[in-house]
Amino acid sequence: MASKGAARFLLKREIQSSSRTRPSSRAISAVNPGRRLSPLTPHNRRQHCNATDPFNARIQPGQTRAFSRSARRCYAKEDVDPNQVERESDEVDVCIVGGGPAGLASAIRLKQLANEAGNEEFRVVLLEKAGEIGAHIVSGNVLQPTALNELLPDWLDKSNPSRFENVTPAKSDKMRFLTKNMSIPIPAPPQMNNHGNYIVSLSELTKWLGERAEELGVEVYPGFAASEVLYKPDGSVRGVATNDLGIGRDGKPRDNFERGMEFHARVTLLGEGCHGSLTKQVIKKYDLRRDSQPQTYGLGIKEVWEIQPEKFKAGEIVHSMGYPLPSDTYGGAWMYHFGENLVSIGLVVGLDYPNPWLSPYQEFQKLKHHPLFKDVLEGGKCISYGARALNEGGFQSIPKVAFPGGALIGDTAGFLNVPKIKGTHTAIKSGMLAAEAAYSALQGSNDGSVFLYDYEKTLRESWIWKELKEVRNMRPAFSTAGLFGGILYSGLEAFVLRGKAPWTLKHHSTDSGATKLASQCNKIEYPKPDGMLSFDILTSVSRTGTNHEEDQPVHLQVKDWDAHTAEAWPKYRGIENRFCPAGVYEYLEDPSKEQGVRFQINAQNCIHCKTCDIKVPTQDINWQTPQGVTKKDIEEYFGSHGTGKITEIKLMNGFGFIEYEDALDARDVVPAFHGSDFKGERLTVQFARGPRHKETFNGPSDRPSAPRPRRTVFRMQVSGLPTETSWQDLKDFARQSGLDVVYSETTRERDGRGFVEFESHADLKTAVEKLDGRELKGSQVNCVADKSELHIATLTDPVRLRVADILQGMITIDEDLHVVTVPDHTIVNAPHKLCDVITTTGMATDGGALHGHAWRITLRRDDHTTTLTHHRRHLRLAIMTILTLQEGHTDAHEARPEAIMLGTNDARTGSM
Repeated sequence: MASKGAARFLLKREIQSSSRTRPSSRAISAVNPGRRLSPLTPHNRRQHCNATDPFNARIQPGQTRAFSRSARRCYAKEDVDPNQVERESDEVDVCIVGGGPAGLASAIRLKQLANEAGNEEFRVVLLEKAGEIGAHIVSGNVLQPTALNELLPDWLDKSNPSRFENVTPAKSDKMRFLTKNMSIPIPAPPQMNNHGNYIVSLSELTKWLGERAEELGVEVYPGFAASEVLYKPDGSVRGVATNDLGIGRDGKPRDNFERGMEFHARVTLLGEGCHGSLTKQVIKKYDLRRDSQPQTYGLGIKEVWEIQPEKFKAGEIVHSMGYPLPSDTYGGAWMYHFGENLVSIGLVVGLDYPNPWLSPYQEFQKLKHHPLFKDVLEGGKCISYGARALNEGGFQSIPKVAFPGGALIGDTAGFLNVPKIKGTHTAIKSGMLAAEAAYSALQGSNDGSVFLYDYEKTLRESWIWKELKEVRNMRPAFSTAGLFGGILYSGLEAFVLRGKAPWTLKHHSTDSGATKLASQCNKIEYPKPDGMLSFDILTSVSRTGTNHEEDQPVHLQVKDWDAHTAEAWPKYRGIENRFCPAGVYEYLEDPSKEQGVRFQINAQNCIHCKTCDIKVPTQDINWQTPQGVTKKDIEEYFGSHGTGKITEIKLMNGFGFIEYEDALDARDVVPAFHGSDFKGERLTVQFARGPRHKETFNGPSDRPSAPRPRRTVFRMQVSGLPTETSWQDLKDFARQSGLDVVYSETTRERDGRGFVEFESHADLKTAVEKLDGRELKGSQVNCVADKSELHIATLTDPVRLRVADILQGMITIDEDLHVVTVPDHTIVNAPHKLCDVITTTGMATDGGALHGHAWRITLRRDDHTTTLTHHRRHLRLAIMTILTLQEGHTDAHEARPEAIMLGTNDARTGSM
């Protein structure tokens, strides 16, 4: 059992105070997605699952995750069933699974309601399987702002400093019917009118929504892959559990085995997106589709290109249908011009296509060679790729959305408006409606199961229901009447009937059931990619940045591999290889097998589109959440530094923290590992801001105010900016260096200057080298390191920042402890005081000499039997002591940063 007094709480960027203290000599590291997060909710209830009484710990606002300091146990040496290992749990009010528009909207609305009522202890936790909010979002998005205007009315207001700035107003709409070489203009349905809409990066929008959620107090946990629904004895949903880590391919625990964690909630909202793994479980358990028709799906495949400036038409929207898809296959393409010379291009293929020889990926490659797209893309560069399934069933396929203890929201329930090719606005609205129903239901004192009757009711009274009902017949018309019949009927519905037809067309079968035998269809031969417009599938997968560990159970579960091969190969001749847009499945020749082939799954290629789960005719492939980085991986990687004892590691699929026994050891980690490569990702290592504990809590006056942006001394000045440049433009420009940007701003005077701050001196130097002389919005800009003492003086904690100088590179101590280099401004022209203190560590100095703007102090160790590590610790403490005394403090420990943060840039793209 864990010690209660040892449980403490992690905030990803800022570690706030706890009513219980812990030894000041310890420091915490963390692994996170490298984002600024805000103080969160004030109450956490944590327990082991088998405990009879919950562990209730009163903590301050700004704290989130608790961890156990129970002794590690090596299950790999025991014959243990991982499922029998005890989990830890966390008690919350509402748990939301999925960090997409629906999940974030529901989280924001819940906290808006709670905060308005003064109920700051109302806990809302959001779990997202991606390492960063927005990393798994795949959408070329034209946003209808209706719902977002309701949720956050000032989201575009110029007076709002936190407004979302990466928007391109829609300026022109084009609808084309394609033949192999021609593009024929056709009238677009009224539903596709995009006047007043915006082309946005849905990935960037969800990141922005995540920041707004955290500001309100939502606890957002990226890297938490929910894998199991938990139930109460009465059959209602109790919450969810995250997946286990450290399981080998044989299903047995390895040395780095980590049991998942349980989140117990009175209400659980599932916003997993299309065909979610938990959603499948609750739909089956509660028979939520008993009154609805089968869901039908599409596979959306997308790339983002950077094109030549002369071909860029900001705000242009192009949709097409016809070529390259055959007439018995529903689908269409898009091309959106947005941002700065960027184009989102994609193809949606209805997964009810009959021909098993068809490959949606290869059809997409053909599309790019059509003159309509080729003329735009030639001379450009593909910068990202992604694919995802989407719901196309519409109104008649919506299941019951409420179940005992929770509800379905967003694309999980199937609220996509197919003719509009839009679902973000309906997802946001559904999340808001579910949040309002949940908050109302939880106001009673009854701790029993909750059923969100109001959600079902308000959904049917909302504009979502009306909008989807009006277009309910358009998608099934194509399945019934084919391409040309579907076009004619859709025109009748759109321009004449306007959704008032007295009938409702049906979806007659599932997508898997619509697949014909290979022998009944013509085989399709696809041309080889040219490497300029079209690419082989593995090249495209490399642009998603997806990485999976090899030694873990295959998350694509097949009930019986041999039975699957025996049925699927003779009938469909390798359909799995063709419907998968990531090259996960293949059949290899194997004379020892009855069919002469062996079915193989390359799970490491999976990009989480879930097409296999939907389309495979045998319906025996089940998509589950994969494992992420494990504790052992982190321990081995950071153990390579060679100094310091790691006392605790806690992470969940890329998010977590590391604790060192000695704070000085943790400080050594920052310059040693920041920017290093970890499993193909660039690692961010930084100190958490703010104290980790407070001795007292005296009510509202002690509660922290809204967080200020995190700042650093490593600042780059950018000059020559166009006057319309925003802070977000500048931040995006700085990110082209491949580095982590902490803060950016443009001057209020609009004098063409701006500033960008980085994590370390090394990052600042690299950014200047890479960005100086580059173009931003058509203007060449100059980048230099800003050494303004005024900037340093304006930061809120000069003592802590000067200590950070030592830790992050401005004050350097060479590896052999021969020379200390100190910037002049850091010691205020008083190196002799520093030298006096250094001698107390058993070293002699030469008194120091000024070289440019830095003092160089040569060291000589008198005691050569003492380790370098020992001297380094004492030397750093001595330097901190003199800097602290210099500021009028009497205790050097006041200046100690008590926590460091680590993180990775999640490279998964496929999101616009």
